[in-house]
Amino acid sequence: MLQVNKLTFMPLLLLGSVLQAQQDAKTIYEGNKQYYGGRIPESSSTYAKALELNPSNRKANFNLGNALYKNALLIKSGEMAVPPNANMTPDSLSNLILDQAAQNFAVVANSVSNKDTLHRAWHNIGNCYLQKKDYKQAVEAYKKALRFDPKDEDSRYNLAYALKHLPKEKKGGGGSSQQQQNKKEEDKNDKNKNASPKKDDMDKQQAEQILKALMNAEKKLQDKRKQKQDAQNPTTDKDW
Repeated sequence: MLQVNKLTFMPLLLLGSVLQAQQDAKTIYEGNKQYYGGRIPESSSTYAKALELNPSNRKANFNLGNALYKNALLIKSGEMAVPPNANMTPDSLSNLILDQAAQNFAVVANSVSNKDTLHRAWHNIGNCYLQKKDYKQAVEAYKKALRFDPKDEDSRYNLAYALKHLPKEKKGGGGSSQQQQNKKEEDKNDKNKNASPKKDDMDKQQAEQILKALMNAEKKLQDKRKQKQDAQNPTTDKDW
């Protein structure tokens, strides 16, 4: 009897893990449909749910990073409005979201072994820093990306662009020692600024609240557009 109980208990545990894997995979699939359907803020929320279901799901981390990056670009371009209660400029909010996107990509880059995935993760980290005009960290990220795919033209081009825009070091004589000390202090300050914008410092909880507000605002906008389209031409929805 004891052996039978053991034999019947193990498959139940296995079944539970299989069902969980299916659930977070299904959630990622739903997020992908939203992402490629142009519902970027909603896809961010869905990928975050997939991570809640399975925090070790690296695909959810990677896709959430992509969605956050797109959100940041929409805010920076003015296509997506900053929530009134955020009390931040578009650049400040987009930089905050770019930091979070880079963190998601970094989770992937520091935990996988597949060279193609590593290349794409570091390339995307470089893109996040490039958008922030943090050219020094962008250079480092693109260099790491090229270690895993030295022939990738996009990474090579972006690296060259970032190198071109690096601040030029001042050349001097007796004051070089002081300049080096100043540069160390500047680098330290730059690292601190990477965690959050210089102005309107925010913690993670506040950032999540702002992202939720963005998602809700975008969802309402999408609903209004859909209602308008349905009223004008209810039979025009077709696949490619």
